[in-house]
Amino acid sequence: MSYYAAFWPASTMEGVVGYVRWSDVYVNASAMVLGSLDDIAAAVADGRCDPEFRETHGYLSVSVLEDQRGVLDPAVEAGRAALSRAGVPAGEVRLVVHASSETHGPDDLPPASYIQGRTVGTTALAVELRQACNGALAALELAAAYLSTAPAPASALVTTSDRNPPGTDRYRAGQGELAGDAATAVVLSRGAGVARLLSTAVVGDGRYLGTVAADPGEYPSRAAFLAEQRRRLRPMLRAMSTHERTSVETALADAGLVSADISRWVFANVGQFLVDQEFRKRFGIAESMTTWEWGRTVGHLGAGNQLAGLTHLVETGAVRVGDRVALCGNGVGFSYGCAILEISTEPAWDGTANDRSRNAREFDTGASR
Repeated sequence: MSYYAAFWPASTMEGVVGYVRWSDVYVNASAMVLGSLDDIAAAVADGRCDPEFRETHGYLSVSVLEDQRGVLDPAVEAGRAALSRAGVPAGEVRLVVHASSETHGPDDLPPASYIQGRTVGTTALAVELRQACNGALAALELAAAYLSTAPAPASALVTTSDRNPPGTDRYRAGQGELAGDAATAVVLSRGAGVARLLSTAVVGDGRYLGTVAADPGEYPSRAAFLAEQRRRLRPMLRAMSTHERTSVETALADAGLVSADISRWVFANVGQFLVDQEFRKRFGIAESMTTWEWGRTVGHLGAGNQLAGLTHLVETGAVRVGDRVALCGNGVGFSYGCAILEISTEPAWDGTANDRSRNAREFDTGASR
């Protein structure tokens, strides 16, 4: 077996945390599909976006898939691109995992099976995973575990796809999260690849799923309302902060690293107002070490933030052999995850095969000048 797993109590939270170290699992290749970029300044000028939103959260543009394809078809495109880049025969793909943060297609259409049939077209196991915006990290851990027990040669395809639901006001629907349309894919293989998966840590806590904010109309004063709001939300917020921190500390410890060993950090592309600055300060994470300068041009990509960020770093040459990358995420429900990877070789491919990906990079380059 190519991984080591142990469980013991952690002092920072109740219960136990699963430590998983991987020794022979690699991201062989990755790909992403983005839409055209809708400029936020133009959206403000024509009244589609409030100027306060732009000023508070710092987005520059957002990825918009304008074609009429279903939400799963961009994932098929990304999956095919990743498989082509990896050069993995379809028969070696033993598992296809698809993650999303939104419901996909008709009730009788299994998303993972749809993607499996249009990418590898074999009898590989197809599984849908719903962990909201932490879906990609949960999928990485599950796929790595599956590969570790499968006879070699073996690979797994992990895909994500999310796009703004029809009829939703993209610029006013989120509280600091501007939803961007995207699909991503990675091929995990044993033996070799662009990046070696060192460790993963995924933590779940469903105790606060039913927590709702207080209704100010039910209280005699603003002070009474705020007191009740704090009473309801403080335990949840405290737990969220603890679990997010624990997932990172766990992954770092099992990889035998400290935060200073990480070259680049990939987070969900949330607006600047929502960034947990205390968390960043604790781990010594400067904004320049993150993918925000690119992320602010494409928006929050649902379950695909982390895989898209990794793809961006590799395609643009922002990481080199030996660099360590931390992928961090969380999803409502709640789920928290961190994956640590080490760049092991220069890719034989770049982003020029994906026009949508290239367009986003060019916008990013121009915006950061």
